[in-house]
Amino acid sequence: MNTGQTLLTTFAIILLGSTILTVNRSFLQHGTILRQTEIGVYAISLATSIIEEASGQSFDEITVDNAISSPSSLTPSSQLRAESGEVYPYLDDFDDYNDLQLGYVAAGTDSFSIRPKVYYIDPTAPNTPVTSPTFFKRMDVSVWGTSTADTVKMSYIFSYFKFR
Repeated sequence: MNTGQTLLTTFAIILLGSTILTVNRSFLQHGTILRQTEIGVYAISLATSIIEEASGQSFDEITVDNAISSPSSLTPSSQLRAESGEVYPYLDDFDDYNDLQLGYVAAGTDSFSIRPKVYYIDPTAPNTPVTSPTFFKRMDVSVWGTSTADTVKMSYIFSYFKFR
């Protein structure tokens, strides 16, 4: 083999090695993106499940068995949580989900922490908690996995209406 053929062979090996490294890096990035997407889908599903579960409950402890016409008879904002003796998943009203600390392990994916927060809102300023009871409660659900720095946050507004 002469010098020209040796240089061409060396260049070809360098080019092949560079191509293999680029393809390998691309496969690794693709796998990471797929994993992050899977974790995100799980987190969104968990947040949605908590919101759907809570919205299937009564608006307030007093509305479990009674219809009311004034928000003054609702649970005070400082007491928005599960009543004594109530534990998850045996909750009966929307605000029982306030400050729950739930966990979920998705086999082969990640372990998730789920934290719902419930508070009263004024419908004209739905992003701001108010201290006096209203016929509108907002739930913010945060979900995060142990292997990711991302947090999924979802919100839901639940309102109480009495139809005649």
